[in-house]
Amino acid sequence: MKVKAFAKINLCLDVLSRRADGYHDVEMVMTNVDIADVLEIRELEEKKISLICNNEDLATDETNLIYKAIVLLQNETGKDFGVEVLLEVRLEKNIPMEAGMAGGSADAAATLKAVNELFNLGIATERLLEIGAGLGADIPFCIMGGTVLAKGIGEKLTPLKKLPKLKILIAKPAAGLSTKLVYENLDIETLNKTGFKHRDVREMVSIIESDDTDDIKTVKIAKALDNILEVPSLKLLPFIAQIKQIMYDNNCLGSLMSGSGTAIFGIFDNDSDMLRTKAVLEKDDRINYIETTTTV
Repeated sequence: MKVKAFAKINLCLDVLSRRADGYHDVEMVMTNVDIADVLEIRELEEKKISLICNNEDLATDETNLIYKAIVLLQNETGKDFGVEVLLEVRLEKNIPMEAGMAGGSADAAATLKAVNELFNLGIATERLLEIGAGLGADIPFCIMGGTVLAKGIGEKLTPLKKLPKLKILIAKPAAGLSTKLVYENLDIETLNKTGFKHRDVREMVSIIESDDTDDIKTVKIAKALDNILEVPSLKLLPFIAQIKQIMYDNNCLGSLMSGSGTAIFGIFDNDSDMLRTKAVLEKDDRINYIETTTTV
């Protein structure tokens, strides 16, 4: 069975507070883009779980989210796939790592859905969402897909209208930032005490849910992009701001870092501006990933 695990970008992301359990309460709007890892999952005779990947930098042992997803399904159903069969997952990585595009989460979500189908486990989508939330905050979204408003730690999802087909350029610096590092450098309590103005996520939701034409909606979405995690990330990696500026200098409608970074995306209203920007960014050897895509 071959399945695609689609990347995501955040159109807006606000962190409201730090919770007692160490997680953060967030409000964000996420959507899928047409960049995807490809997973081939099949049942074999040898009795173990095997993970094979074309990217040598990716761990393929029990620390990988794919492996953890399979183990959670074993625990949920009492069926030990790792004993009775070999579950071999061949993973073709296309989503960049440490990009804020949910690469690992997308792979885990695709695994949960595919294994549930492959072995006829009969686990309802609602329960898969709960299982996914136990693995990572982005996994419930990756299971649901589309465009959603997410609250809580990211597990409380409200589906939104399908977006216009946005023209998107994504660029990622070779330097990465871990989610842990970015959140450690986000002093949300101090920001709140000093009057930091949070962008109202409801503005983005209202734009998406409106009856505006696709062209008008595209412009409004681009102007409403916002991510509070840029506050620490720009200090940790100032090059992010330079990439955004290059996009604006070449007529992008709006640019934003996705998630905790370090991928930056720009929304364009025509291919000419987008491809010109891509050509400019490709000359910078500090960037190790650049791709044009659209929303799914």
